[in-house]
Amino acid sequence: MNTQIHKNPEGSIIILAHNNLAYTRLCLKSILAHTPGPAFEIILVDNASDDRTPHYLDTFAREHENVILISSKVNLGVAGGYNTAVAKSSGEYLVFIDNNTVVTEDWLTRLLMPLLDASVGMVAPVMNDSKGKCRIEVDYEDLTYMPEFAEAYTTSHQGELSEVKTLPLSCTAMRRQVLNEIGPFDEGFEFGMFVDEDYSLRLQQKGYRLLCAEDVFVHHWGSATLDLLDFQTYWQIFNHNRARFETKWSITWKPPLCRDKLLDRQLRQLVDDKA
Repeated sequence: MNTQIHKNPEGSIIILAHNNLAYTRLCLKSILAHTPGPAFEIILVDNASDDRTPHYLDTFAREHENVILISSKVNLGVAGGYNTAVAKSSGEYLVFIDNNTVVTEDWLTRLLMPLLDASVGMVAPVMNDSKGKCRIEVDYEDLTYMPEFAEAYTTSHQGELSEVKTLPLSCTAMRRQVLNEIGPFDEGFEFGMFVDEDYSLRLQQKGYRLLCAEDVFVHHWGSATLDLLDFQTYWQIFNHNRARFETKWSITWKPPLCRDKLLDRQLRQLVDDKA
């Protein structure tokens, strides 16, 4: 499938990849299948993959005229990768999405709709695996049945928006104008941990609202890149970034509130135990 290029794309979809090729294939396939409009471009950043990801992304970019590939010999992390991609993008709207996601029908059009309100700084969809209140319970166990669930859920929540305090960068959209005002992502947070919490606070500091669009569902496989780290390394980076976040904002960090109260208690207990 060759998607038509647009010289002045309305949306720039930004995806970072570090290995996990199988996930990346599924993600890109779903984006091409379910994003007929608005006009969009895809900015791919290969964060120093050492599997077959570089070859696949190079081929993908050659086959699709609306794709820009940025290949980095070092892992730029989430913040660095996104900042680099934004500099190469040209869309009025910026969409940041993990490579281990699968989008659904009409996802982009619905995701961008709330941004027509100038008071909204950033919006995210509901997901099966996400931070805080963007996470919802699902009843499918196989991806084959995911589209059916997504259609039923989003149809029954048409036009519904929930205001939240933190949005996950696993899938978020914002206006370029707002990002220019707030500034780039903070590259001091390693591997991306706490980048989304930090940026959410920066947006709210400027008076912007953060919304979760209940009529957009995106499947998320979880922390695929972070899962490549061993347990001890993960918690070392987590605690380092947490300390940096708390010092920067002079607050004590707590996990974003979940809709599931039991899950909320479990997450908070886990973080407290490992602090």
